[in-house]
Order: sequence, then C-alpha cells, then structure tokens
Amino acid sequence: MATLLPFSKLIAQQNGYLVNLKGDTIRCNINPSGGKWKGDDDKHWNKFTADDIKAFHMYEDSSTYASVRLPNAEKLVFLEWLEQGKINLYQAQKESAGYVIKVGFSYSNTVRWYANKDKDDLKQVKVTSTSLIGAGAIGSRKNREKAFTDLIADNPELLSRFKEAIKGAEYSFDLIRYYIKTYNDEYAEKHPGK
Repeated sequence: MATLLPFSKLIAQQNGYLVNLKGDTIRCNINPSGGKWKGDDDKHWNKFTADDIKAFHMYEDSSTYASVRLPNAEKLVFLEWLEQGKINLYQAQKESAGYVIKVGFSYSNTVRWYANKDKDDLKQVKVTSTSLIGAGAIGSRKNREKAFTDLIADNPELLSRFKEAIKGAEYSFDLIRYYIKTYNDEYAEKHPGK
C-alpha cells in the first residue's frame, strides 16, 4: 500500500473510520502500515489500498488520510489531509535512516506539501528537507510559490495580503496553511453551503 507516513505512524494501530468509494463511513480499527482494517464485527482483517477507499481517519491522533494522485504519478497514494475546503492541503513525509560507509550514521526527513482546489490536480507548494548528509530541497521554490499563489489568485485581496506578508517573512508551511485556512473561511462565508 502506498502511504507516505512518518515512522511514528507506521506501527500505530488505531480506532477510526474509513470512507469507501460509495461514500459510506465504516467505523473500524485501522493498521495503516499494513493497509488493513477490521470492523467491530469482523473476525479477520480486510486489506485496503488507495484505489479501494477515499479516505481514512484515526481518532487517537485526529489524522485523516485521503487517496490522491501525486503530480506526474500513475498510482493513487494516501497523504495526510491537513486542510479541507475549497482548497485542500496535504502532507507527505518521508524519513530514512541508515549507515553510510566512510560517513557514518545518516538521517533525512523530507516533508512535501501539496494543495489543490476542488478536484483539480495536486500542485506541490512547499518542500522542507533536513539531512545529516546534506540532501537539500527538491525542485524550484519559485515554481512552488507560483503554484500556491495561483490557487488563491481568484481572491485578489487575499493574494495581495499574502504578497505583502511574504516580503517580510519566510515562505513557510505555517504561512501557507494560514492563507489556505483564510481562503477557505472567506470562501465559505461568501458561498454558504458549498
């Protein structure tokens, strides 16, 4: 199963629910690393993939994962669904650790954030990479920032506020998330029920 989860969530089995392709919600116990779920009345574990269900939610840590297609990818994967609304925000985290000959212990942690509006394709809006052996970020920050501003461009006032804010601040995840939340709140206020 293709799920991009940090190490801390790979072994955790939690109560939660999943949403099948019909939109039905099924309360169950979820083992995300094994791609398995077990309903209250089930004796055996059922397998699932990103092709089988739309999303799953785990109660203990309040995390929700949605089945999405990454840019330029053929297969669906689960990404953590951080913000839901007119604009959706997702997170993919990849951690790795090991031993590199002549270098010693190595560790890297790369977090990528993706966003989309409505049902549009995902756009990468931010990457943060930490490495003890110097991996660095992947891709162009300018392109990721443009992908983000394109998402909020239909709200010129908000776009203007973002451009002003970015002048004196780092293009950070917190800034992106704040403007997505603000966009979604303002959209919901102007379009109740959508």
